[in-house]
Amino acid sequence: MSVLDNREIRNKENLCRPLVSIIIPVYNISRYLPQCLDSVISQTYQNVEIIMINDGSTDDSGSICDQYAQKDGRIHVFHTPNRGPGAARNLGLENARGQFVSFIDSDDWIGPQTIEILLGAAQETEADIVIARYCFEYVGETVHRPAGTEQFNIYRGRDILAAFSEGRFGNVVWDKIFRADCFSDIRFPDGHNYEDVAVICRIMKKLSENGGSIVALPDELYHFRVRKSSLSHTWTFNNIDDCWKSFFAKYKDLPDYQEKLLDECFEPIRRMWLSFCGYSKEEKAEAERTIREMQAYSKKNFSKVMKGNYSKLTKVSCMLSQSRSTSAMWIGYCGSKLRQSLEFRKHKMYE
Repeated sequence: MSVLDNREIRNKENLCRPLVSIIIPVYNISRYLPQCLDSVISQTYQNVEIIMINDGSTDDSGSICDQYAQKDGRIHVFHTPNRGPGAARNLGLENARGQFVSFIDSDDWIGPQTIEILLGAAQETEADIVIARYCFEYVGETVHRPAGTEQFNIYRGRDILAAFSEGRFGNVVWDKIFRADCFSDIRFPDGHNYEDVAVICRIMKKLSENGGSIVALPDELYHFRVRKSSLSHTWTFNNIDDCWKSFFAKYKDLPDYQEKLLDECFEPIRRMWLSFCGYSKEEKAEAERTIREMQAYSKKNFSKVMKGNYSKLTKVSCMLSQSRSTSAMWIGYCGSKLRQSLEFRKHKMYE
């Protein structure tokens, strides 16, 4: 049953309607930005401020932000030079006045009751974070993630890190609502991608140590647009290097949960081995240090991975990364191109 159906939540919400700050970084996304903003301003819960950071866009994104701000006084727009999503979100946090904070990526959108449901659950349970489920949006097709045994769950204290290490909360900020004090001493890393990972990890540690709580909902509220140019489909060296640094830092920061987190680091390793042969001469030279770090990690954990209860993909990635042979990397590179082609045939991604 959706948390929204709980009458007690409705009653408490009527008595206390706190301000929610919705932070939206914007960069060259004019094609999809109106759908995102329309979904935010039409929320059933109206006591929100919408903080938009135009992060140096060179398309019409900035003017679209200004047009919406003229129509809706709850929208506040900041125009800045391009510094990346981490700096943009930090600027949003510095200007947020709400007791609660939510983040939305500017190419995605949310259901009309999203803030009402998330806030209602936070008020009812006094949780520090409430997390919703999300679906993948392809061109003309919605793909729902398997629900499994997901239901209304509350995690407290040390149970938070145990659940986090098992992947129950995700490494992103956009499917959640936070009490603002979660960010009282925490900001996003500036200047690189996958900045969510570090922030979520630090918040989880903070709540675990301070007796905080997290609620996970079964409600599917967030619509994640799958695009060819998204980070998960853009395997440049810089993106893969940022991904590696973020997940390896998380692995090191949670020593009691390293066996559960071990396979996350093999995602950027796999991407590196499948992409290396497509890099320029300069990128290959720049990648050498990162590749040495990855290979040392892979060799150190080889026996543990091959004997452990890890996925076939993790084991194949671990085996693949034992070798630096050109032929092995070319086979991997060609295989990755074939995989991308098959994925596009199965689901048509947005540009």
